[in-house]
Amino acid sequence: MKFSCYKNDLTEALQFVIKAVAVKPMTPILAGIYLKAEGSMLELQANNFSTGIITRIPVNTEVSGETVVSGKRFQEFVRNMPDDTITFSDEDSNNTLSIESGGANVQLLTMAAGDFPKVKTPETDSSFKIRTTALRNLIRRTVFAVSKDDTRPVFTGCCFEIKGDKISLVATNTHRLALASEQLANAYNDCNFVVPAETLRGIMLRIDPKDVENYVTINYSTRYLTFTFDNVFVNSRLIEGTFPPYDRVIPASSTTQVKVDTLEFKNAVEFVSLMSKETEYNTVKFVINNDGIEISSNSPEIGDAIRNVEAQVAGEELEISFNVNYIVDVMRIIDAKQVNIELNDRYSPAAFTEPDNDNYIYIATPVRA
Repeated sequence: MKFSCYKNDLTEALQFVIKAVAVKPMTPILAGIYLKAEGSMLELQANNFSTGIITRIPVNTEVSGETVVSGKRFQEFVRNMPDDTITFSDEDSNNTLSIESGGANVQLLTMAAGDFPKVKTPETDSSFKIRTTALRNLIRRTVFAVSKDDTRPVFTGCCFEIKGDKISLVATNTHRLALASEQLANAYNDCNFVVPAETLRGIMLRIDPKDVENYVTINYSTRYLTFTFDNVFVNSRLIEGTFPPYDRVIPASSTTQVKVDTLEFKNAVEFVSLMSKETEYNTVKFVINNDGIEISSNSPEIGDAIRNVEAQVAGEELEISFNVNYIVDVMRIIDAKQVNIELNDRYSPAAFTEPDNDNYIYIATPVRA
């Protein structure tokens, strides 16, 4: 086998495919990445049996072939090669892959390609299509809110819900919730299932945000789903369990309504967060009145931090505290120039939305401070 390719193309592909490399492999082959060079394409595969990924990039192949290399080491060396073009060859040895670029040379031990468990297409019952950029946007606006606690697996993924020609993604860790929706080109059978967050982060990574023409085909059953688009194929095991009725935590009304400049509010919260990191629960306090919002945090060992932000406020004045991470996270993905915040009292969840956009809502539960 002998081929050459652009470093950036391979680096991006490896950043994606590495997500399906087993972290604690039962056998060494599962820690590897399968490479197959043929014609003008290089196929990369990784498979940990929960998730399988296939992606392809353009290459110049002199000699066709296939092999398996250690995924982590291969990614590290490719990323740090000095030149824009890299040449790969295993012609001089049966169990070594030579990597050359800009005067640098690495010899990586290989494993038998025949021992690698190739990624297969599971049997699925139903499918739907969604524009790639629409799927990327749904994931970006929700996946950050999943739980990191795997004792309740259903909260470590995003719930996909289809009702007719509308698709929604929902994520929650029980203290916050993100809900994003998009319109589909066609109507489909109603369904819902939960997809692991890591699978979705990988998909988001591989979708070009400027590619507005292509579609993703998603096939699913009760246990598996697959994503197919461009030169990418991903299969993933679904998370078992029933996602809770999320609509119950969305406030039906509010007694305090705030409209504030997104960037100013984001900068103020991030500034005060420098102090909140010194507190037990990363707490920031909002004092909301007719003059705007006073954002503050106090640490008995360090001191105080305060920022004031102008805002349009309607309704009752209010003091309320939050885990600052829950506010910073959502402000980083709000696209509108202004953000609406709707509240009731210091113990009730707050809703963050964008003006003139009914397709996104974020709920944050306050801290009793």
